[in-house]
Amino acid sequence: MSTLSTNKTREKIRQYWDERAQAYQGTTASTTDDIHLRELEIKTMIETLKEAAPRSEATVLDVGCGDGYSTTQIALALPRLKFLGIDYSQTMIDIAAQRLQLGVKGRVEFKVGDVTELRKACGHEKYDIVISDRCLINLESTESQYDAVAQIAKHTKPGGLFVPIENFVEGQEKLNSARRAVGVPEIPIRWHNLYFYESDFIKNVERFFANITFKDFASSYYFATRVVYSAMCQMRGERLDYDHQIHRLAVNLPWFDKFSPIRMAVMNRK
Repeated sequence: MSTLSTNKTREKIRQYWDERAQAYQGTTASTTDDIHLRELEIKTMIETLKEAAPRSEATVLDVGCGDGYSTTQIALALPRLKFLGIDYSQTMIDIAAQRLQLGVKGRVEFKVGDVTELRKACGHEKYDIVISDRCLINLESTESQYDAVAQIAKHTKPGGLFVPIENFVEGQEKLNSARRAVGVPEIPIRWHNLYFYESDFIKNVERFFANITFKDFASSYYFATRVVYSAMCQMRGERLDYDHQIHRLAVNLPWFDKFSPIRMAVMNRK
């Protein structure tokens, strides 16, 4: 892909998120229509960072922080940590800045920054922990994705933690296989997303990171909401409702199998 076409694609994706931020005006649905999925992502990130037992006043870089909702919720749950959230959407960052009044001012900062140009946003700073939540899948090519991983590695302290929540093709395919089994249409990958293949992901990140493990924390949730509930809606002729009781219940299911494209990876900087 040429530099010109890459820039046009990246700008188109940025415009999409700017428009979504304006449309949702800081509601929890600004980064996904599935608000309960977002809460499940936040819950899992908090549990994972607690397990890591970071030192007092550890620093966290949240790349692609969006409207800052997830960042502030994690910060409220983990008061020892200090956060910098960056996003390339000015509109998202404007909304995020309004969240600093929630009791995290002084421990959380938001600024415009691009994961593909981290030095501009972070200078030479290295962080104890770097997190992302559906950020890298919004880059326009695999080259950009793995260049971003390399830049994240440069800004992660030796032994530090990198915890991305991203989407993978294998989970998408297994989910769609289950949907076909109950007679509902496949869910396509959206135009602005580029999902990872697990083997390629591991091969590229293990250049910089060790102890790579995955958490399929959303698998049961997806099976209940995207397979069972979707089939029920089709049978009854009902519209899907992301705030349905099934969504509220499914967040508490124990994980099983790999029916979700959304996965968490946990790894340490070499």
